[in-house]
Amino acid sequence: MRREVLESMKASGCDEFLAACEDLRNCKYVIAENKIAALLKAIADNKQLYSMFGAALYGFDYKSEFAECVSGNGFSVPNDAETAVALVFRILLDIDSGKMPLKNFLEAYFFSESVNESFSRFLLEVIVPFETYCKAMFAQAAVGAPGASETENKMAETYDNANGKFKNNIKLDAVNCVAALMEIGESMIGDVIDREEYIACLSGLMRSIKSRDNENVISSFLGVKYAVAYFFKSSKNVLEIYKKLEYDIKHFAD
Repeated sequence: MRREVLESMKASGCDEFLAACEDLRNCKYVIAENKIAALLKAIADNKQLYSMFGAALYGFDYKSEFAECVSGNGFSVPNDAETAVALVFRILLDIDSGKMPLKNFLEAYFFSESVNESFSRFLLEVIVPFETYCKAMFAQAAVGAPGASETENKMAETYDNANGKFKNNIKLDAVNCVAALMEIGESMIGDVIDREEYIACLSGLMRSIKSRDNENVISSFLGVKYAVAYFFKSSKNVLEIYKKLEYDIKHFAD
């Protein structure tokens, strides 16, 4: 059965997802966040996979399910496949966005003498079952198991809504980041010409985001990248806002 699942996923273009799961399972803690980002990108880039996660997230109560999994200083993934997939996916999103840093999550629920031991426990107790449940859910939809047609219809119906909501949220965050960078530039760049050029650069990016012209978003963002580096390369606060903006741009304009 395992071989059939792998073959069905590969045939549907999920090679990148499988490779990203394997890379994360086999990586060291120091590069874990990069591997998590790669895994999320593999999901976002595959419509069939993304729709599967959209279906799992439909009506999902993240805070409540997370609390159910916490027992003292421990954390256990749910036994229900759909709930486990939705929960771990949300956890990975929070880690990737910086909302819940990986180190903090490990220290809270997988504490060991070393961070590498904590990370190994996280892989074994969270990522391995997540990958297994993903394969099982995908196989059900892809190889004609009972209920597959209903699952596929649900996935198809929720894909556009889930994808649209996700992109709208990160676009709104991108707009807020640009506004924050403009406000900082207005108050901190003393030279009038420099300040006007900086604001004009950010205004161009703002217009592109609001017009939904992704090609112009990317080109405008490159200008902002160099402007921020030129004027604020030593400002930790500005660089944090820029990193959030970069994350948003990559997830809706690439």
